[in-house]
Amino acid sequence: MYVILAVLTVRLAMSLNASNVQAMDRRLRILIAEDHPTVRAAVRSTLAQHARFEVCGEAADGARAIHEAHRLKPDVVVLNVSMPIVNGFGAAREIKASLPETVIIILSSSVDHRFVEEAKNIGARAYVAKTKAGESLVNAIEAAVKGGDFVLLD
Repeated sequence: MYVILAVLTVRLAMSLNASNVQAMDRRLRILIAEDHPTVRAAVRSTLAQHARFEVCGEAADGARAIHEAHRLKPDVVVLNVSMPIVNGFGAAREIKASLPETVIIILSSSVDHRFVEEAKNIGARAYVAKTKAGESLVNAIEAAVKGGDFVLLD
């Protein structure tokens, strides 16, 4: 009887550990919010090269980003600062208020330290200059999802 119980306990522990590993290894669902179609396509292309990332949606303005975030519930939202209707900071505030577990990455052509401070205050996990939007964006997403310190890549 004790042997059977021990075997069942070991099997249960192994299945729990396997499910935890699967949860950590699952694909990250990412929403891209960028008003320039060429930049949005480049970001999508960069992220698509990584098996761990799945671009689940796109938005060309901040209002649409908010709507898509509520609809899709992504793990990560990459937000451009300068977008029509609602800017990236406004969209980030709305998304963080209703989806606090969503990781916000700010993408901007300007690395103004006031913008960086505002991003931190909103709860963004990273601020990436568009000039670094290739592999650095991938690294920023990975670091932000793991819960590390705020990432600034200028």
